[in-house]
Amino acid sequence: MGSQTLEREVVLRLFIIAFASVVAILGTVFSLMHGISVVFPFLYILPIICVVYFSPKRAVLFTLGISIVYIGLVYLLGGFNPALIAISTAWFAIFITLAVVASSYANGILEEKSRIRHIMENTLEGIFCFDPGSWKIREVNQKCAQWLLYSRTDLKGAPVSTVWTDTAAHHRFMNEVKAGNTGVAFDALFRGKNGGVIRVVVSPLYVTKEMVLCSVVNMTDARVADEEIRQTLEDLERQVRERTAHLERINDELRTEILERRRLEQTLLSGPIEDTPKRDEEEEP
Repeated sequence: MGSQTLEREVVLRLFIIAFASVVAILGTVFSLMHGISVVFPFLYILPIICVVYFSPKRAVLFTLGISIVYIGLVYLLGGFNPALIAISTAWFAIFITLAVVASSYANGILEEKSRIRHIMENTLEGIFCFDPGSWKIREVNQKCAQWLLYSRTDLKGAPVSTVWTDTAAHHRFMNEVKAGNTGVAFDALFRGKNGGVIRVVVSPLYVTKEMVLCSVVNMTDARVADEEIRQTLEDLERQVRERTAHLERINDELRTEILERRRLEQTLLSGPIEDTPKRDEEEEP
């Protein structure tokens, strides 16, 4: 279903470009054949703008091609009028310049969108982007939407206050951003779809007049991780204490056993020495 829609969009764009180009060419032929030399150059601006809008990477080549057609028609049907040739040459340069400047600007916008999309899809943090003028969410990545129990489509176009209910905090955050403090980390409370509140840290990543791209770190998850680490350390410490106490008991038992053996050895060794004098006394009579 999605591929069919994409194909229809491509066909529609090609039709619009082709229709605008045919109108410009036919208008040129009609104008030159009826001695009209003022209006028809403007007809070429529409197909050039359409190509810049739909496919900016091909705009310069398309403009070069249709401009050659334009100036060729002027040479063929203009009767080699010097004034008309000079004007058409100027328009040829205008068309090329318009295509280069407009396509460069459009390609810059596409690269910016691609870079933002790459950040949103590949970062391990939550990302959301909003319009600083209307305070509406322009985009949000899957991780941030998952934390808030929303879908990405639910949040797209929704007011920022849907999740960030503290409007005073919004303005404090924007004041920091406008002051140029793009490295600021701002504590905030976001409200999820179920009404639950999560504590997050919001940091601006990319700021323009049309949008503010922010990273969102879920401190609730971080606290859970810290709690798990703390619990693990406590368990390890308890196991070490129990093992140490067990070793101390074994050591005490070994020490006691050694002392008992030494006493037994002393008793065995001292016994025959005490019996010798008695034997001597019995033999004297």
